[in-house]
Amino acid sequence: MLIAAPLLARHRGNANVQGFVKGAYAAAIGTILGACILLGRIAIGDWLTTLVGIGSLAILFRWKVSNPLLIAATAVVGLTAYPILQPGWVMVH
Repeated sequence: MLIAAPLLARHRGNANVQGFVKGAYAAAIGTILGACILLGRIAIGDWLTTLVGIGSLAILFRWKVSNPLLIAATAVVGLTAYPILQPGWVMVH
């Protein structure tokens, strides 16, 4: 990126460069979305994790909460609920 950025900035008016940047942007978005779907299928296994995921999204969209604070809060929920629920889908040995 450090090498390519000055070249792309210098030729930003070129239609070929604009097409390349748009294609790279679309590929990056697709890769991130695919990773989110894959990780979501692995991480969400029961009603509690579904509820935590939906609640986290709602909190992020409604209020400006720092990500580390939200992660810490959901970790506390998970660590508290795990001994009580003992879900069979969790891959912990």
